[in-house]
Amino acid sequence: MDTNISPLELALQKKLDKLQPKTKTPGFLRSVIERQSVRIDSALAMGYSYDEIAVIFAEQGIKCKGSTLKKYHLQAKKKGIKDSTIPELPEEKKSSQSSSTKTKK
Repeated sequence: MDTNISPLELALQKKLDKLQPKTKTPGFLRSVIERQSVRIDSALAMGYSYDEIAVIFAEQGIKCKGSTLKKYHLQAKKKGIKDSTIPELPEEKKSSQSSSTKTKK
């Protein structure tokens, strides 16, 4: 038994022992990019680059490079995916309507 294990090796060993199996869904990144295609187009139209959009994906836990994002996005556009299958977030019309109603009382 080797008793000359460095603290670095012990820390590494503990970290490796705690690893959980990764769950990879085949095609997950591609499907997310396809569903967000319209929004990606919008961001590009506002002057954002694929690399900057990839950073936004990474902030949400979806790792991808700008080049991969571009490739999948262009493939989705070539397929003719025009409508997003993810519903739009509700706008804050309710809060603005309720505040205008309160002022009219």
